[in-house]
Amino acid sequence: MTELSKSAGVSGSTEGMARGQFIRNAAKGSVMLVAGGSVLASMEGVAFAKTTKTDITVLQTGYIAETLAVTVYGAILKTYLDKLKLDPGNRNYFEAAYRDERAHQKAWKDALGPKHTPTGFNLTVPGKYVASKDALARTGVALEEAFVATYMGAVKEFNSPELRVTAAGVAANEATHYSFFDAILPNGTAVLPAFGPKAITAGEAASTLKQLGFLS
Repeated sequence: MTELSKSAGVSGSTEGMARGQFIRNAAKGSVMLVAGGSVLASMEGVAFAKTTKTDITVLQTGYIAETLAVTVYGAILKTYLDKLKLDPGNRNYFEAAYRDERAHQKAWKDALGPKHTPTGFNLTVPGKYVASKDALARTGVALEEAFVATYMGAVKEFNSPELRVTAAGVAANEATHYSFFDAILPNGTAVLPAFGPKAITAGEAASTLKQLGFLS
């Protein structure tokens, strides 16, 4: 089940994530949730594969990431577009991005099937990440850059050629979402590095979601 944090929008801090913080933390693997060869094995009620090197494990991490993306875009459409006085002309973009993330989520759920689809986790959006227009934009930049990095890593981790191609396509789609958020930041360029961000593993992505307070 997912839930938007009750603290979302309450300004305990007006800072969003610093650009690239998510990627740097993931690369460090600073909060490791990988134990006994199982991603998030310590989380009660979450059905994960027994190894971090299987298609199922990567798909499960992708499913959780996409569920977070659906939560964030859904909250923007329902609450933050008006609350933060975002440009109403951007609603069409947010609606399209929401549909994209729903499609990704469904694709991974269909690939996993009911036996392997993760359950029992909670997703929240801490208030500091949506406390202002700039905070929201920085959060969007950091998350979308991380999603690109995660799917680049999935291209290496997946054993299935079909899943590799699909992951590459999702990475390309997430890059367009990154560009939108970056474009609305002061001095934003809307351009990722020439060869993309550093690829990260599914385990590193899951660790960072936990560390930053999105996943429990």
